[in-house]
Amino acid sequence: MLANHVRKFKLPVLFLAAALIGACSSKVSTQVHKSYPPIGYDQKIEVIEIYQAMPSGAEILGEVKIGDSGFSTNCGYAIALEAAKSEARKIGGNAIKIYQHKMPDALGSTCHRIKAHILYIPIEQN
Repeated sequence: MLANHVRKFKLPVLFLAAALIGACSSKVSTQVHKSYPPIGYDQKIEVIEIYQAMPSGAEILGEVKIGDSGFSTNCGYAIALEAAKSEARKIGGNAIKIYQHKMPDALGSTCHRIKAHILYIPIEQN
């Protein structure tokens, strides 16, 4: 009889733990217009900052938004960039073009929030 109570207790605790762990990460939202086969995590993703021009010949595959989940921790700029790069890799992008970057502030969020286009830039072959 005690074993049944222990089993009933473990399941809700596991769900709660998973929810709390997930709540600590940034919110990631991706909108895909076109995709290619995913690329490996060992391949470089070029980051094109707001002040830099879009490369000629770049194809926009989609858009990624990295935001604050409300309980986010460890959400610095480098972490936001890595999350955006990860989303780009999933849809075959080899670059991201940041078009919006919101800095942490005391009233709104303690996280860096970015919006970026996921790009595929053709590699010139000689």
